[in-house]
Amino acid sequence: MPPTTSIPRFLLPQRSAMWRTRLSIPASTSLTIRNASNQKKNSNSKSKPFVLEKPSKFTPPSHPARLRKQGPRYPGPQLSDEEIARQTTKKYPNMMPPEGSFMHWFMNNKTIHMWITLGTLFTLAGTVWITNFKRNSPFADMLPSWTQLFIHPIAFVRTFMEVLKLDSERSTAETMERRKRKVEDVQKRAAYRKAHGMETDDFGGWTAKSDGQLLGPGMPIGDVEGEQPTEQVRPKKPLKKWLGIW
Repeated sequence: MPPTTSIPRFLLPQRSAMWRTRLSIPASTSLTIRNASNQKKNSNSKSKPFVLEKPSKFTPPSHPARLRKQGPRYPGPQLSDEEIARQTTKKYPNMMPPEGSFMHWFMNNKTIHMWITLGTLFTLAGTVWITNFKRNSPFADMLPSWTQLFIHPIAFVRTFMEVLKLDSERSTAETMERRKRKVEDVQKRAAYRKAHGMETDDFGGWTAKSDGQLLGPGMPIGDVEGEQPTEQVRPKKPLKKWLGIW
């Protein structure tokens, strides 16, 4: 009989059939599962769900019942009234000025800041206007010097207003001359079209208006005050339609 020798367990395969404890149990047999608890479940557990005990008062942690009236207490002795009053008037570095000081009043006064802002805006607007006036107006050399504003303020204002009046009259005359040239140009074009038989009453025909058309249906110039003005009836111009629509 050959001698039998034991094989160490670590030399055997890990999933060998010899390590299976339940070889006799067929695969189709269902295994029983044991619960961790030995207590048996009640049959009426589904009909009665677990309900928490109702609290006596609704006090969530984010909304405490009492607000904190006193500030946090820091270690050390309590400050006296004199020390607290001294802290309100003490100047700390990199902090706003204390109450009662001139800088605190100046920085928290809205009226002063409004006047400073409006004054700056008006000063800038006046500087730009005067610069444009000196650059574009031919009467810029007639403006008085700024030193006369402090020496003779009334004469300075009077001279300044006269220069503005001259510049306004010059602008009015230039505008009227420009309009007159345009009207003459339109009249010349109308005369040229009339001389060459190009004047038409169709859409696109244009010409200069006469004095009667400019005056409109008002009272004629030669009428007497006692006479009743006769109402002029303008004949209605027939409208031309395109394709019977327009």
